[in-house]
Amino acid sequence: MLNLDETDLRILRAMQRDGSLTVTQIAEIAGISQSPCSRRINQMQEAGVILRRHVELDRRKLGFNAVVVTRVKLKRHDRKALEAFKREIRAIPEIQSAVLLLGEFDFHMRLVVRDIDHYQTLMQDRLVSLPGVREMQSSVILEVVKNTTALPL
Repeated sequence: MLNLDETDLRILRAMQRDGSLTVTQIAEIAGISQSPCSRRINQMQEAGVILRRHVELDRRKLGFNAVVVTRVKLKRHDRKALEAFKREIRAIPEIQSAVLLLGEFDFHMRLVVRDIDHYQTLMQDRLVSLPGVREMQSSVILEVVKNTTALPL
C-alpha cells in the first residue's frame, strides 16, 4: 500500500465524488495548488491507486429499464471449467458485473436489459448455454437503494 497523507485522501475523496473534476478544482478542494495536486494524482495513477475515471450513464434514458441479478452454480470447479465460464460471460455486454463466490452459488452477476423480454431472450439464447452451468437463479431488482464504487476514505 502506498503511504498516503491526508492531502492525498482529500484528493481521492474529491475524485470519487466527481470523476469529471479538473485538476484545478481538485486542488482547490484539497487545499493545495495545481502543480503539486497534479503531481500527486500522477503518482497515485502510476502506483495503481487510481485505476481509471469513468462516466456514469443513466441506463433508463438509454432504454435499459430492468436490472437482473443472476446467481449461477457450476457443475465443475476445476480451473479449466472456471476459465471457460469466465471467458464466455466477459463476452456478454449485458453483464455489468460478475463475481466468483464462496458459498451456495459460484457466481453472482448483475445484468442490465431493456425489459423482461430482453432478459428472457438473453437467458434462453446465451445464459443457459454457458459452459458448465448446473443451476441458475435470477431476481429482478425493483429499486437500487445504494450503488457505489467509492471507498470509505
